[in-house]
Parts: sequence; structure tokens; C-alpha cells
Amino acid sequence: MWERLTALSWSQVLLAAVLAFFIWGILRFLLSFRQTGGRQTWGEVDMARVMERCREMFPIETILFRGAEFRRGMQVRIMTTQQNIIEGELIGMNKINMVCIRTRTQIIAHHLEKIQEMTRLS
Repeated sequence: MWERLTALSWSQVLLAAVLAFFIWGILRFLLSFRQTGGRQTWGEVDMARVMERCREMFPIETILFRGAEFRRGMQVRIMTTQQNIIEGELIGMNKINMVCIRTRTQIIAHHLEKIQEMTRLS
């Protein structure tokens, strides 16, 4: 068997090593893809830590906007000056008038001055 290995050239050995590395990488990717069901998800512990950090960064719980009062945890719909609509849970506001909203897929921070309309969702 040793004679067979010594008969291989360095380019053949290098090609075999590179090919083995690519096959290993593809198999590892497929196994991780299978374990997550094809999607990346947040763990419950991770999401709790992220929400705790958001509450620290946006500590003001009550927002007054054009005479209406909005509190942390309320479901809101926001229309920005660029006509973007954001719907989600109000996390809070910070001292530089940034408002934080958690949607189904994102956590968004937006300047209060660039919000045209804010309404409460039922």
C-alpha cells in the first residue's frame, strides 16, 4: 500500500486534499442546514437577552407624539417621512429621540422627528 502512495505525484496528493476539504465542507453545511430545518432561528435565551439590551438602550417607556401617549409594549403602526410603514411592538425611546420598535423579523430604531404618523393597533 505504501508503494501505491509513493507512486502519486505531489499535484495528485494536493488535488485529493483539496477535493476532500470541499466534500467535508459541503457535508458539514448540509448537516447544519438539516439540523436547523433550513432556517436560522433565535433561541429563547438569545431573544430575551436582546430584548433586555434594547430596554437598556431605550429606557424611556412613555412617548408623547402629537398629543397621544404611547407606552412600552403597545402594538403601533408608524409611517415615516419616506412613506415607510413599520408595525410592531414599541420598545421605548432614548434621550436623543430615537424610537425602537420590534417587528416580527427586525428591531428598528427610528428618529422621532422623521415619523409622520403613529397610531395604536388593536
